[in-house]
Amino acid sequence: MASVNSAAPVKTPAKLAFRNLGKTFMFQGAPKQALLGINAEIETGEFISIVGASGCGKSTLIRIAAGLERASEGGVYVEDNLVVQPGPDRGMVFQQFSLFPWLSVKENVMFGIQDQYPDKRLRGDAALDWVDKVGLAEFAGYYPNQLSGGMQQRVAIARALAPGPKVLLMDEPFAALDAQTRGRMQRHLLEIWRKLNITVVFITHDLEEAVLLADKIFVLAPNPGRLVATLPIEIPRVKDGLERDKYEPNFAAVLKDLSGLLVTSTDAHG
Repeated sequence: MASVNSAAPVKTPAKLAFRNLGKTFMFQGAPKQALLGINAEIETGEFISIVGASGCGKSTLIRIAAGLERASEGGVYVEDNLVVQPGPDRGMVFQQFSLFPWLSVKENVMFGIQDQYPDKRLRGDAALDWVDKVGLAEFAGYYPNQLSGGMQQRVAIARALAPGPKVLLMDEPFAALDAQTRGRMQRHLLEIWRKLNITVVFITHDLEEAVLLADKIFVLAPNPGRLVATLPIEIPRVKDGLERDKYEPNFAAVLKDLSGLLVTSTDAHG
């Protein structure tokens, strides 16, 4: 009689995982706990927003994920590989556009893919492809000071995506933009996210933005920074399968729940 293979399927590791993550700084000669015991798993293609009061460690958390800071306890893992330094498996976009003013749009994107494309001509072709993907093909030869804020941030996103990262980390990337530009950038980011099926971790102070964009929202409480709630967003993406209608009744209800979680966590731990 033939044997039947009943082995359980192998579980795919989380795309990004925080495991017992903690961070302690020295402040005025004494240790200051910035993050404590953060555990969460993020799957391939998920869009996660992180919210919390100022000083709750959101930026510290994402900088550790990017490899720009080291955890004091636990760690961040990409597909079960411990993050110890920056790498091409993670792209980072900051609130400040962080572009080199002496380089053109094309050259700024080329800068991030030197390892992937040692040949300068191939590197230039790849950069132009990404410049086109963010809708700036006609501005490839422009310099940052010749671009609007939204256009500069699109260049920063192209530069972060060009190396082919598995995770895109974004620290309040649209905070400095006016409302109209911010709305366009949100739409553009969702289009990129869906097209690439990339995993996105997005920090924002804007609760409406978090609900508009995310599949799930992580709520951090301060003193020290702790993950106190995970809120799945089940409002349908009604506009081309990407955008949510913020005037739909459920949107207001979810926003109210999120606001309540934030107030409760801040009051309890502040």
